[in-house]
Amino acid sequence: MSLGFHFAAARLYGIVVNDPLGLALDQHVDHRDHGQVARCSFIDESRDVYELINGSAGVVARSFDAAAVVTAGWAAPMGDDGSMAHRASRHPLRRRVRAVAVVDDVGVASLIRFEDDSESVITQADRGSGDLVDALEAMWFGDPLTWLEPPVTPRGCHRRPC
Repeated sequence: MSLGFHFAAARLYGIVVNDPLGLALDQHVDHRDHGQVARCSFIDESRDVYELINGSAGVVARSFDAAAVVTAGWAAPMGDDGSMAHRASRHPLRRRVRAVAVVDDVGVASLIRFEDDSESVITQADRGSGDLVDALEAMWFGDPLTWLEPPVTPRGCHRRPC
């Protein structure tokens, strides 16, 4: 919540879970007297979320119980067929949004909040779909040694002078 809705860089956090039972979303349980259920630690930030999680920060994130990516931007309604007539940032019905995607050994879950209705939270507990979900799963479940290899260009050169 302290980040607000206007920050330019995606942020990566590591999460340590102190009380797994305390993470239950039971609205009738007051967790304030039970100590800190989980602790978040800032790892790094980047304007490119994929560069952030595919780099060394992603390797660090795997040393935690879970990792979270926090981004902010614009959201806009899609057409009935799932297409967008405008970029979200230029759509007349755009809304400022903050999105959080969390990955752990169980998988990926996410939530979003809109600036104009910040008390309302939209959650997606199942995997969902999209490039970010795929990238988070690759970060969490993949072989970190393959991330540190420089990408290969179509001519077979690494992204260093050949």
